[in-house]
Amino acid sequence: MVNLKNKSIVVTGGTKGIGIEITKSFLKQNAKVFVLARQKPKRIIQAKGNKAVFIECDIRNIDSIDQAVKKIKGLSKSIDVLVNNAGGAPMANALSASNKFHEAIIDLNLSAPLNVSQRFAKIMMKQKTVSNIINISSVTATRPTPGSAAYGAAKGGLVNLTKTLALEWAPKIKVNSIIVGYIETENSILHYGSKKEINKIAKTIPMKRMGKPEDIAKACIFFCSDLADWITGAALEVHGGGEKPIYLDAAKPK
Repeated sequence: MVNLKNKSIVVTGGTKGIGIEITKSFLKQNAKVFVLARQKPKRIIQAKGNKAVFIECDIRNIDSIDQAVKKIKGLSKSIDVLVNNAGGAPMANALSASNKFHEAIIDLNLSAPLNVSQRFAKIMMKQKTVSNIINISSVTATRPTPGSAAYGAAKGGLVNLTKTLALEWAPKIKVNSIIVGYIETENSILHYGSKKEINKIAKTIPMKRMGKPEDIAKACIFFCSDLADWITGAALEVHGGGEKPIYLDAAKPK
C-alpha cells in the first residue's frame, strides 16, 4: 500500500526536529529526498542506506525558492511529494511585539508555504501521476494560544489554504494538512523548561505521552499511500487526543 521507491520528495526544514524524521521516513521507503533549509546539516541525513540531498534555500525569499526549484528540476525528472514543514515562532505578547515581528512570522508560516507550493505545483500539474502536498500545521490553528497570536493565525490560515488548494488543484494534486500537537524534540527542554515540565504536560494528554517526530512522519507517509487515494483537503489531527476542557478541573462536583 506504500510504494515510494524512486519517488522524489521535497521537505522544507527537513534537517532537524520533526523535519528530519519526515526526511528519514521517506528515505526508509527508498524515495529520493531533497531537503530545503538555510543551513546545511552537520551530518548527511540518511536511512536504510539512502542519503538525502541538501538544497540551500530560504523559503521566505522568492529568488531563493526559484533557484532551489531549478536545481531540483535538474536532478529529478519529477516531483511527487512536497512537505511544507518549515515554520515556527518564539512566544511573544501580541500587544508589545513589533509589526515587523508579526509580518515575519506570517511570512514564514503562511506566505512561504503558498509560494513554495505554487512553484512545485506548476511542475506537478504537467506530470501524468497524482502528486501530494502536505502542510504541517499546529494545534494553535484550532484554539486560542496566548503568546502565539501571529503564529496561530498563520497556521490557521495554512489549514484554510490547504482546503482551497485541494479544490483548485484536484485531481492532479492532493493537498492535505497535519495539525500537530505537543511533540518532544531535541529543542523541547529549551521550549518547556525541563524534563519535569515535559512530563507534566504529557500527563494532560489523553494518550499520556508527548508526541514523537516519528508520529508526524507516519502521517505524512499515510497521505502518500494508497490508503489515502481519495483524501484531499483534510486536516488530520495528530495530537494524542488533544486537550480536555479546563472547566472539567475548575468545576469538579463535590
